[in-house]
Amino acid sequence: MNQLAPSFETDRRPDGVVALHFTPTEWRAILRDPNFLREPDNEYRVPRRIFGVEVRIVPDHSFG
Repeated sequence: MNQLAPSFETDRRPDGVVALHFTPTEWRAILRDPNFLREPDNEYRVPRRIFGVEVRIVPDHSFG
């Protein structure tokens, strides 16, 4: 199994808050969809959101 980055933090919080992780390339692919901003729960600027869920941009998926 790959080692996780030392700064890795789980997104499982006692309060139930979660975040979706995307690499910059994945996030740009999502933004290319012309329908993305038609949905009121989506936001491309900070705080980034998709379907109302927080989005975090990570260098790669070893960051969580």
